[in-house]
Formats: sequence, structure tokens, C-alpha cells
Amino acid sequence: MKPTRHIIADLETMDTLPSAVILTAGLIAVEITDTGLTVLSRWYRRLQWDTGHRQPGRTVSQDTVDWWLNQSDEAFIQAFEDDGHRLPIWLAMQSLSAWLKLHPYPIRGNGSDFDNAILQHAFQQHGLRWPYWQNRCLRSLKGDVTQLNPDLKLPEWPEHLTKHVAIDDAEYEAHVLAVLLREMERPGAERRARVTAAVKGMEIGMAAMLSAVHQMFRSRPAAPPWLSHQLNAIREAKNRSDALRLATLGRENNPSPLNL
Repeated sequence: MKPTRHIIADLETMDTLPSAVILTAGLIAVEITDTGLTVLSRWYRRLQWDTGHRQPGRTVSQDTVDWWLNQSDEAFIQAFEDDGHRLPIWLAMQSLSAWLKLHPYPIRGNGSDFDNAILQHAFQQHGLRWPYWQNRCLRSLKGDVTQLNPDLKLPEWPEHLTKHVAIDDAEYEAHVLAVLLREMERPGAERRARVTAAVKGMEIGMAAMLSAVHQMFRSRPAAPPWLSHQLNAIREAKNRSDALRLATLGRENNPSPLNL
């Protein structure tokens, strides 16, 4: 497998629309090979969101607020606690823009209509150019690959990471991406072998079914003699009836002349 480089993006927000208030943003640049994954760089920022520094023009939904109330304490603290190090959104987006220029790789969101769309909206809102040509969707890739191979095992969630902490989600999703890409890059001969095995299994099953049907017909008992005699009698009666009917039709079509 040729080494490839990717960026995984994950956001924690206050809405699901592209205009959502961004709480935290985590992106991780990785290089994936057939033997492992190397982290090239991490970018993680916690943004100002409270009443005094509300992100202008961005949205909050009650459903998302309710969802946050059911998350772990660790995730909630990372998303909302103000430790004095949160950035205004304009500064965070400028920092991210500079980081992306240093790491010009495909950007995968889970899915791209959420993470990538929100970042693109925020970039445009602050006069920055989002590299839209790098947009990729991890969710779509995962769906396609696991549909082709339902037995594919994805990584377990690592104990040292916290779900719904943006940078932790991004790191886990990078390992998922590595598994998916390796599955896609399996040698063609191996893929053909799997297909051949599947087809052979189908052929064996079909042959067994046809053999069973053939055996069923071969094992049917022969007709008893009395049934054969009755069938012959029916055929003879039918032949006599047909002959009589034809003779009658002939007389009707050609009546005998009257004797005067």
C-alpha cells in the first residue's frame, strides 16, 4: 500500500446546521501505510461561545443543548468550561487556515456535510478560503467498505480517549480510516480469490440443489400396471371419439342426395 496522507476533522457544536456555534475543533494530520499510522500534526482549539463572546451570526438549537446535557463530564468540560484560553472564532479560523496550508491533504469529516460544512461556513463568514476541493466523507467511505465486507472489524474505542472531545474523536476516526483504506488496497488477486470463493460456494449450492431435484424425480415410484391399462383405455376411447366426431362432421358438410 502506497503511503497516503489525510486530515480528519471533528467539531463539537451547538447546532447541526452549517451555521452552528463551534465549541471546539480538532483536526489531525496522519500518514497511513500498510503497517501503521503516523500522526504528523494535531490542531485543537476551544472557542469562545458564552454570552459575552457569542459567535455573531451563528446558531444554537435546543435539541443540541439537550443532547449535551446527557454527555460525560469530561466531554462537557472540554466543550463549555472557560479556562481563559478560548479563542474568538475569527482568530481560531485564521489559525486553522494557516495550519491547513502546511498540511494540504484531503479533509475527512464524519460526515463531510457536518464538520466540513460548518468549517467552510465559518471560513466564508470571516473572509477565508476553505479548500473545498479537499472535502471527503469518512462516513460514506465506511458505509461503502463495510457493505462490501460486512465482516470487517473496525477498531475498538481506546480507553485513553474521551468520546465527544473533538481531538479524541478525530484520532479515533483516523484509525478507522486506516483500516478502511487497507481493506480497499488489498491486492487484486486476494480480492479475486474472495470473489471466486463466493462464486464457487454458490455453484456448489446450486449443484447440490439440482442433484436433489434430479434424485427426487428418479426416486418416484413407477406407475402401477392397472394405471397403465386405464391410461391406454382412455387413449383408445378418445381416439374412437375423435374418429366418430370427424365422420359426423363429414356427413354434415356433404349431405347425401335425396332420392326422388
